[in-house]
Amino acid sequence: MAEPRELKRVRSALFTPGTEAARLRKSVGSGSDVCIFDLEDSVPADRVAQARRTVTDAVDELASSARIWVRVHEASDPRMAEDVQALPLDRIEGLVLPKVSSERDVAACSSAVAAAHGRQGLPYMAIIENAAGVLNADRIARSPGVALLALGRFDLAAEIGIDPDRRTPALSAAQALVVLASGAARLPPPLDSPWLHIPDLDGLVQFANAARHEGFGGMLVIHPSHVAAVNQAFAPTPQEIAWAREILGASATAAAGGRGAFAHDGRMVDEAIVRRARGILRETGEKGG
Repeated sequence: MAEPRELKRVRSALFTPGTEAARLRKSVGSGSDVCIFDLEDSVPADRVAQARRTVTDAVDELASSARIWVRVHEASDPRMAEDVQALPLDRIEGLVLPKVSSERDVAACSSAVAAAHGRQGLPYMAIIENAAGVLNADRIARSPGVALLALGRFDLAAEIGIDPDRRTPALSAAQALVVLASGAARLPPPLDSPWLHIPDLDGLVQFANAARHEGFGGMLVIHPSHVAAVNQAFAPTPQEIAWAREILGASATAAAGGRGAFAHDGRMVDEAIVRRARGILRETGEKGG
């Protein structure tokens, strides 16, 4: 298993209820970068034990063909430790931790993993879904094991009494704090919340494009029909790829002439701009990125 902070890129992370064996199988062919098998919100309380068995069977069957993560219960819920105990952790890529309020919630999950399986080092996706989590985002991002942050705007909006579909100052601040915390901790760009209006693909594209420009690297997804649009929205555009090639070509020419910073198309280019160009090409897998 890769070290947590070397996580392969995630643009889309598709949730599937842990009770639905057929849908779990179908999810691995959805094109989603990550498949999240869910033991939490989408599972009725009286079916959690069944969901654990169904998820375990699905992981045994499908782990070789998909990047599988499992969402367990929140740290304050006794069922979290039971989830961890039941899961085949050596067959999944990581655990999704919901409603993370502070670094103590991450530590509680790590303790449960160590107690149940005698191991450390499992990557965590920490979903920040409340005001305390937003204000503690920096410490959460730096917690041992955390490989990726995600924003859960709907629980957050319910807690502070705002409309999750509107760009309010509080929501914009929460987005910025999660993005900045990820950058400061040298994590990949975080994931934004899912788009809940399932038939509205135009709205999804607008939402995803806005999230990308706000610093998110992908989205949580609740329906397979959203995966392709999300993946496309968070992939470099042809214009960005062409720009990156130009910048790296001009950078090589400047370096050969003994120059660091240089002008390109009337704009000063320094190492920060070159790093961005490299990052764009790295996303495409292009040589030289």
